[in-house]
Amino acid sequence: MTPLDEFAHWAGGDRVYWRAPGDEAMAGLGAARAVEVDGAWRFDAAAGAAADLLDEGEIAFAGFGFADKPASGAWAGFPSGRLVVPERLVRGTEPGTDDIWPGGALRVEDGTRPSYRDAVKQATGAIDAGELAKVVVAREVEAVGSIDPAAVLARLSSRFDSCAVFGFGRGAPCFVGASPEVLVELDDDVVTTFAVAGTAPRGSTPAGDDANAQRLASDPKEQAEHHYVVEYLRTRLALAGVELDPTGETEVLTLPGIHHLSTMVSGRIAPEPGMALRLVGALHPSPAVGGTPSTFAQQWIAENEGLDRGWYAGPVGWIDHRGCGSFYVALRSALISPGGMRLIAGAGIVAGSDPEQELAETDIKLAAILDVVT
Repeated sequence: MTPLDEFAHWAGGDRVYWRAPGDEAMAGLGAARAVEVDGAWRFDAAAGAAADLLDEGEIAFAGFGFADKPASGAWAGFPSGRLVVPERLVRGTEPGTDDIWPGGALRVEDGTRPSYRDAVKQATGAIDAGELAKVVVAREVEAVGSIDPAAVLARLSSRFDSCAVFGFGRGAPCFVGASPEVLVELDDDVVTTFAVAGTAPRGSTPAGDDANAQRLASDPKEQAEHHYVVEYLRTRLALAGVELDPTGETEVLTLPGIHHLSTMVSGRIAPEPGMALRLVGALHPSPAVGGTPSTFAQQWIAENEGLDRGWYAGPVGWIDHRGCGSFYVALRSALISPGGMRLIAGAGIVAGSDPEQELAETDIKLAAILDVVT
């Protein structure tokens, strides 16, 4: 059976599915050893735990909340940080099937549109007052009905081959997604991350699509949003001891339904046990999912956004015994529970942001999951 088949048929409490671009798919089944971390130093604690947990040849899957807060409500079972060394690790290729129906008829419930417009207006007011330069404002919708997480993962794998497709199951609930955003990868001594910020919709014709991409590449507002992220990543990696390479060229990353601006940031650092998680802690949350200045943006989100992000926009990935690993930002994601799923999407708000345009951007991002289940 393929890793996704194994994931689908596993009846234990813990199950993880992971498929990143260019790599074999993996399924981690069961929990041979597991550690939960919290507090302001949760990523350092996770790095230390990884060094203690992992024997040669093993990996641990790990997921973290956007904020350091106790798990509650729908997110019970998904604490602020959790590492799991699986009982069984299955690797292999996937057929990429898109013909599996993920469940029964679904009803989408979305009462957030007026409140989201208001939140964007509040955010631009804070920016105009000089309190913030950027803040990411998110909204949540629900899809009610029966949904099979493995079938959703199969469809996401088929449609988003340039994204990391992930599923973290804790009993019945399962957090799934298809993220385009590498938070950090450490391969031997090579560190890689990507600034992914700035957004435009796909066009309805090839000519219209090219025009949208070109407008994105030259739009001052989108360029400003993107610049915040690039400079943040370079600064934080340098402070973490990474010897940086010159900044890569900014390109347009094209995905189903959406264009993004993307810039690679890379460098070198000697690996040691737990290192990938220390780099995760240095970078999370980036301005692409939080804002800038980071502390004030996180405070604004906690006080004004009005939802529990849980693991949405948190780091998810894996680390090996050497300290190498791969972590993505948990975007284009949903928490599947018996009876339905919760989806969250956000948009980066800067000076001059228009509430209707930002609302439309979140619609596009929510469609990444909704289109495979409705």
